[in-house]
Amino acid sequence: MEAPFLGNGEQGTMMYREDDRTLRWSVGNSAAHDHRPASEDDFSEKNVEVLNRGRLFIGHLLVRFPETLKSSSSRLSLWNAEATGDIRSNAGQARWSTIVHANEPVMRFQLESTGDLADAHFFYVPIDARNPRAMRGKNPRSPANPPAERHTHDDEIQTAVHNLHAGGQTAVAWKQSKTGNRTTLWLSVMHSHPESDAERLAVSAVHAAASSDQDEWTSEHRQWWHRYYQQSFLSTGDAYWDSFYWIQQYKLACATRADKWIIDNQGPWLQPTAWNAIWWNLNAQLSHSGFATANRRGMGAALGRRLDECRDQLALNVAPEYRHDSYAIGRTSSGWDLAGHAGQPGEGRPPKDDSIGRESANLLWALHNVDLEYMYWQDEELRDRVLYPLLVRAVNYYRHFLVEEPDGYLHLPLSYSPEYRVAEDCTYDIDLLRWGSGRLLELTSEMGLDDLEQPLIPFWKTLQDKLVPTHVNETGRMIGRDVSLKGPHRHWSHLLAIYPLHTLTPEEPADRELIELSLENWHGHGKPMAGYSVTGGACIAAILGDGERAYEFLNRLKSFLHPNTFYTELGTLPVIETPLHGATTMQEMLLQSWGGRIRVFPAVPKEWNNAQFDRFRCEGAFLVSAKRESGATQWVEVTAETGGSVEVQPQLIDAQWTTSENAKVERLPDGIYRVSLPKSGRVLFWPKETPQPTPVITTAAGTTNPNPFGLVTPGT
Repeated sequence: MEAPFLGNGEQGTMMYREDDRTLRWSVGNSAAHDHRPASEDDFSEKNVEVLNRGRLFIGHLLVRFPETLKSSSSRLSLWNAEATGDIRSNAGQARWSTIVHANEPVMRFQLESTGDLADAHFFYVPIDARNPRAMRGKNPRSPANPPAERHTHDDEIQTAVHNLHAGGQTAVAWKQSKTGNRTTLWLSVMHSHPESDAERLAVSAVHAAASSDQDEWTSEHRQWWHRYYQQSFLSTGDAYWDSFYWIQQYKLACATRADKWIIDNQGPWLQPTAWNAIWWNLNAQLSHSGFATANRRGMGAALGRRLDECRDQLALNVAPEYRHDSYAIGRTSSGWDLAGHAGQPGEGRPPKDDSIGRESANLLWALHNVDLEYMYWQDEELRDRVLYPLLVRAVNYYRHFLVEEPDGYLHLPLSYSPEYRVAEDCTYDIDLLRWGSGRLLELTSEMGLDDLEQPLIPFWKTLQDKLVPTHVNETGRMIGRDVSLKGPHRHWSHLLAIYPLHTLTPEEPADRELIELSLENWHGHGKPMAGYSVTGGACIAAILGDGERAYEFLNRLKSFLHPNTFYTELGTLPVIETPLHGATTMQEMLLQSWGGRIRVFPAVPKEWNNAQFDRFRCEGAFLVSAKRESGATQWVEVTAETGGSVEVQPQLIDAQWTTSENAKVERLPDGIYRVSLPKSGRVLFWPKETPQPTPVITTAAGTTNPNPFGLVTPGT
């Protein structure tokens, strides 16, 4: 997969050379789902949620050339979020460019052709609104969605409209304009449900874009992207991984926005696949894992917003007898309504698949991502309105299944550890339940709630005291009671307490030994493993402070990546989360924030001896910038956005510092410093017996150039 890709959090396109006379741009929209009622789902169909409410194909835009193409090249400018290319024949040339506007629901395609390619032209091809998973499994939905209807509107705007069988509408509108050898086409793809007004919205968007001053329209688009990139900066000095990181930051903003959609397994670029929906047992969580450290709140906020908006559905996802006090989500759901029938510990939910029918803890993991947004921005409204009430009901779901056994512990009947097998006291569930109940106690303390105001507090305390400890043996952390990891396992579902929950940490020697043993066993069974297996392994190695091991894991990711950094499984089926998590892995190697401590350069390999970052965000709404040269920390700057206290470990055993007014610094053992800062307060650390540095980050083009890519923008 080498295609340049563009997107704006909802609409997206990829460009391909289809044959020796044709270019193709896919037309995608993350909102375009089927809407067959969840109440009619047949539980005996595996992943029925995907089959009935998954993403649907829409169509593509073609350019047909009158002569055979002899050569072509393309480039994706990350800085301007614009793809360009050059096509040549024996006696002609064509240049093209594509933008998916950052703020408007419109794509613009331009083509300038000369010589024997002068008669090239665009035309749109609608595709039947079919479900790719159903097509792959030869299990089509019935009745099928009807074919697209074509219409012509005022101002020479054309449309192709899918009126879906179960209600709702997907519409593509476009308009062409030709001046001399240049053709410009504006295109919008919209989806609506239950209303059928997508066509009206798409036509309106195309009309507005085509009527705009194109220089201003383009400038607005570029300015959005330039502001976005400057929210933070990273450079390791490793050309491959630096380019990879920035492509992921670009990809992230193409795939989601605060007011748009949760990143499903495809992003806006739906391809032939079996995974045309959200997978909740790893994929969604990894896709939304790196926004916080990167200081890009808008790239993670859709997750919490959509969970909040769909909370009634989260209740409907559980069996009727639990809906009065519980929320959960199953393995899969559409992004439109989050209708995903949750698993249930014990007997499961027959006739649902035995494993899927017992997969129960996915919502808890997703809420950990929402908690990142709260912790890193200290947004009390998000805490009170979204995180806390959803977490209460997600934890409460387990009240219905826990059983106190003669040993005095609360045990859990059979549930499913993703991608392995069912087990009692399943570590996946136990880790998340222990985190969730502990987090609720912390939140109620922050909010000043007592037992009278929140009568579930005693239950949460009981969970902390009596929930069965994770089962361990000579292999390390087990999958569950009497179930060891004895073979290949792509997922680290039994290691979530280590990463990302940080409820098992390496400060104590026995815990460090258990983490090391568990990591070795997990990666000690050979293939088959997945790309996310190596990013997960790298994150755990980084927590252990082993930069060389983390780098070794990270380098294994290269073999899974396509030239444009997309990732496929089973040979040809794309999924989006793993490269995005690769960027998160790089962040974890350079900065960690957990347990009340900021760890700067905690796991830097020797290849990254000149690493630097700027405006990375930490728990407590602290912003951190730091620079390293020749393997030594040169300076670390911490700024408090809201004020507060935190421990800082700057990799300077004997540092000196300067602070803003009313800030305090206390030296602790082992190169740790306790910092107390007022709102907007700052502290700067640097090595003892060296002059106070000026905290400046150096980009490829100098210290002040706002383009983080320098003079030459990385492309794909």
